[in-house]
Amino acid sequence: MNPLIPQIILTAALSTAVAAVCAANTYATGRLNNGLVYHVLNVPSEPGRIDVRIQVGVGASDENGTTEIGVAHMVEHMVFRSAPEFPKGVGDTLMAQGWRRGANFNAMTNYERTLYMFSPNQGTKQLDDTLKALSAMMSPHPFSAEDWKKEQQVIEAEWRNGLGVNERMNRRRNEVNRSGSRQARFAIIGTQQSIRNTPVEVLQAFHRQWYVPNNMQIMISGDITPEQAKSALEKHFGHLKAGVLPDRSGGYYEPELRKGFHIDQLQDRDSGGSFVALLFRQNDKPSRDYATENGTRERYLDRFAGHILAQRVKNEIRDLPKAVSTITARKADIGRQTVAVGFVASVTPDGHKQGLTEILKLRERILRAPVTQAEFDEYMATMNRAIGRAKKKNTLPEPFGDAIQSVSENAFAGKPVRTQAENAVLAGKALKTLTPADVNTRLQQWLNADDKSVQIQAPSLTEIKGFPNAAQIQAEADQWKQADLPKLRVKAEYGKGVFTARPAEGKIIAEQYDKQLKITRWILQNGDKVILLNHPVADGKTYFRALGKSGFMSPSLNPWQSQLAQQIVWQSAPQGWRNEQLEAWKKQHKLSLSMSMAANEIKLEGNVPDGAAENLFRLYHAYITTPQVSEDYRDAIMPMIRRIPMEQTSSRAAKNKALTDIRFGGKAYASPTQADLEATEAPEILAQWQTLSRTPMTYYLVSTQKPAKLKSLVTKYLAAIERRPSEKPQPYLALGGEKVERQAVNPESRSDVAVWSFTPYQWSPQTAAQISILRILAYEQLKTILRDKALGVYSLKFETSLNPADNRVESELRFATTADQADSLWKLGEAALAKFPQTITEKQIAPLRANFSKQEEGRLKHPETWLNRLILSEQHFGDARYLKEMHSLSDGLTADNLRKTAHLLWNPQNRRVLIIDPAE
Repeated sequence: MNPLIPQIILTAALSTAVAAVCAANTYATGRLNNGLVYHVLNVPSEPGRIDVRIQVGVGASDENGTTEIGVAHMVEHMVFRSAPEFPKGVGDTLMAQGWRRGANFNAMTNYERTLYMFSPNQGTKQLDDTLKALSAMMSPHPFSAEDWKKEQQVIEAEWRNGLGVNERMNRRRNEVNRSGSRQARFAIIGTQQSIRNTPVEVLQAFHRQWYVPNNMQIMISGDITPEQAKSALEKHFGHLKAGVLPDRSGGYYEPELRKGFHIDQLQDRDSGGSFVALLFRQNDKPSRDYATENGTRERYLDRFAGHILAQRVKNEIRDLPKAVSTITARKADIGRQTVAVGFVASVTPDGHKQGLTEILKLRERILRAPVTQAEFDEYMATMNRAIGRAKKKNTLPEPFGDAIQSVSENAFAGKPVRTQAENAVLAGKALKTLTPADVNTRLQQWLNADDKSVQIQAPSLTEIKGFPNAAQIQAEADQWKQADLPKLRVKAEYGKGVFTARPAEGKIIAEQYDKQLKITRWILQNGDKVILLNHPVADGKTYFRALGKSGFMSPSLNPWQSQLAQQIVWQSAPQGWRNEQLEAWKKQHKLSLSMSMAANEIKLEGNVPDGAAENLFRLYHAYITTPQVSEDYRDAIMPMIRRIPMEQTSSRAAKNKALTDIRFGGKAYASPTQADLEATEAPEILAQWQTLSRTPMTYYLVSTQKPAKLKSLVTKYLAAIERRPSEKPQPYLALGGEKVERQAVNPESRSDVAVWSFTPYQWSPQTAAQISILRILAYEQLKTILRDKALGVYSLKFETSLNPADNRVESELRFATTADQADSLWKLGEAALAKFPQTITEKQIAPLRANFSKQEEGRLKHPETWLNRLILSEQHFGDARYLKEMHSLSDGLTADNLRKTAHLLWNPQNRRVLIIDPAE
């Protein structure tokens, strides 16, 4: 499957804005005399808070491709270095003042823009400091050769980070989908050669040409009025001089469209995808008009055509040949005025030709079938319902992050900033002008476009044999035009499902009630336990969690078969139901229920409105007692078969083996062979399910319902479920002791470093909270030492947490670097972690503690928080004391406590190091 081609949206998005909570937020826009466009989002609900973003209209597409390759990104880095008012560097000065890179200031470059994002800790108090820094970055100023020498090392480290399989495949897809465009020439970051050899004078000239106010937009959001914003912007940016910009209209950002079929193969030894796609690339200019009502009409016409295309494809995938698991419709923007529409078929490693044939036949059948009134009316009803909901939302989004995201995306792209209600009015007008014939014309336009891009991929380096050339594909398409093909299926209507399970009434054999916390505990006749918390946080819903201490590593289960069984049975719906029926029924009753399985645990969780609580219990009971395996169960097996060649040839498999060997002493269990998978039938799957579904369970509930109401549901649906004796899963834990290992299996020219450590420690809420703060501090310190000072890495990952299941403080440090620096850098990181406790100060902790307290206020408004903490408390203490103590968690976040706990983060006696060097 091609992840760069997003699935067609099947429901109308009437606005990029999300639902508003109140009518407080307002938006205004204006322009300074020098051409700088400014946007102001006033958010009165966030007193004192501020966010500033500057978009410079320049990216990798604007580079000349000879002396400028990756230069837009290089300039993004260099503006954080020294400037006349910041001789020590903008970034370093801000960090010395307590700002955090990434959290308080950041930047990104793509093919069309460079975006700078500032969110100061002290909000409006630091607005002047923020604008002063940004003004220095945007203003013409000399770039230091010494700064560039340092920054080259940072950018090259970032380049090394982008050498993985995902990045390689994304670049290849970009080359194919946008072929002929300026975006397809090279990666945004450039090449290793351009990073090493581009003179600082080229960067200086690029900044001078493109960093001009008439090529910038700035957005200030938060506790600020348009008048205040304009005054501050005049002060800091009014002196900038406008520049002359080149003409970038017409086809500047567009791919070069071609005639007829053309074939591209996307392949990588470390990628396991297996698909064939047929995509029709075409001009989409009318739908990109956001200034007129006709543009709105064109976009809604696209939505109708997209929905009907996706539904038609969905109706036809039931009888595909064995080599083709599924076909989906895809639509994606591949230029400012260019779109790709088509089909993607997931196939076996030898099924590409058959997959293409199925696509060509399906395309022909769709072209022959005019859009019906029934198809049109069905989606029109969906759209009208969406418009009705949107009309009630006549304000901009309220949550700060959502408001900034939605408004900035529209404002910076030159699109109108509107409420959902305003968009609903426009949508209503547009929909009145549409007809089935209009939608049919759009489908014909899409699927008859001249540019026909065929893309194929097989797992790893598997050879694709016998795939036709462009002329043969055209001949086959012409053949299907003359062939007698079946008509399209209409959308299947399945009616209502019926639960076949007949629950046997069970008994509660013990009951206990905690009056203070309003917690009821029941022990059932089958040995299961139920713990119910009555709390208003549930707000009219019942939240459900069922846990069993018997995962896929249980002695009575086959590890890989049991995981497959859990996936297949859960996706199959219980007896008496089809998946489509069950999904509609769950939607009708606003019910959710999901299942997951780990090595040592089974987990089911869901929620439902109180009035429909019995439906949740009934569905759970049906899955446990009357499971079934759907006819298409082999669709879940096919991806496992496709991965087998990867395990034989890919470097990723070699890396994973090295990782499991050094951390755990080997794999938890033997992987199935292709013969094992092909021999797996429905009875074996059901047998595994029946074993794991009889695992003893503990049920946790948070609800506003009275215990008596839920008690009857517990006895009816839970108490009599058959259980097997509890068994302890085979342990699979990280090994203790010290070990360092290097393996030369990396296909990229970099060394990937991973270091793990653990310290045994009994879980407690207070320690877990302290470690969550220490993780942030330790990460910041490691980033400063390894990136900013040693200049050896671009980005790194540091995670640490107190694992409640294993009672271990587990830490992990990862980064990529050069082979000659790998050993010294992980040792430098370990030395930093050893000194870390002594570096902690109250000044560092204060803003993090304040933020923790604010986040905690928000967390305690969510029933999932109460459910999670009830479970942790019961599992570790046998009671609900955590619910009493959690309101004072921030009190324990003192400098003394954090310094003591910080010693737990790194334990050299239980430390494993794996360095994956470039293959020789």
